[in-house]
Amino acid sequence: MGPKPKRIMLIVNPASGNGKAIDKLPEIDREFARLGVKADIYISESPKQATEIAHTASRCGYKRIAAMGGDGTVNMVAAGILGTESILGVIPTGLGNDFSKLLNIGKDDESICRTAAFGKVIELDAGVINDRPFFNMLGIGFDAEVAKEANRMKNKLGALTFLSAVLKVWKRFPVFDISLRIDSFEIDCPVMLIAVGIGRSAGGGFLLTPQARADDGKFDVCIIRKTGQLRIFSILRRVMKGAHVRLPEVKVYRCRQLQILSNQALPIHCEGETFNNDNGKLSIKMSTYKLKVAAGV
Repeated sequence: MGPKPKRIMLIVNPASGNGKAIDKLPEIDREFARLGVKADIYISESPKQATEIAHTASRCGYKRIAAMGGDGTVNMVAAGILGTESILGVIPTGLGNDFSKLLNIGKDDESICRTAAFGKVIELDAGVINDRPFFNMLGIGFDAEVAKEANRMKNKLGALTFLSAVLKVWKRFPVFDISLRIDSFEIDCPVMLIAVGIGRSAGGGFLLTPQARADDGKFDVCIIRKTGQLRIFSILRRVMKGAHVRLPEVKVYRCRQLQILSNQALPIHCEGETFNNDNGKLSIKMSTYKLKVAAGV
């Protein structure tokens, strides 16, 4: 008998990328088989289920657990294995796929599957917002409203979807009065947007925190203060290249924790998945655990 094939748990979001994940699944399964890997496939019915299955798979001894979907799927699967010895693999099939850009996993199916199954193990930071983990980018305010609009759209076309959502949100121009405590100092100001980055980009390449490092134990926090409605487009154009950080309306801080208070309900997104915080109080901090991830050389 030959050696026992390597096994990987593959958790798939069937709705990812307008159904791209489910369409590509047979091809990905064959690619794993060509690499001598047995993929045990689970098609999740909800984000919560993806987290539960990942956690169960880790307890059952799976060393590698791959998320096939977009950044939201990666977030849910990663949440299930954070603090365990299991290693996260990523098969990106979403609209933005910003988390996968941290990993140098390649672009063709063979490279992506090889990295998920055999790639080197790195340890990346994890954040926690009110006990909910996140692994790339947390947004509050304008970009959370953009993510909400993008998720509503039926025909999703990558960056064009986000640009269309930006135009819709711009028309209502949301501004939030907040108080922030960033490590040891405090700020009170009206803001359009707060981005808390472990990674550098969100929304398929918007470089909100362009200097962020995903393994330095600190968040990069980008705050865009209230500004004129027409000025937003000039700022957002610069965000695409990460050139906004020197503008007078923009401040970037590096910290391990922050508290946010507001008398308004705050729209929030974690990796594009949106929710509201109705009491206007947020606590964001670095997790005590690192996330083990499969990366390319």
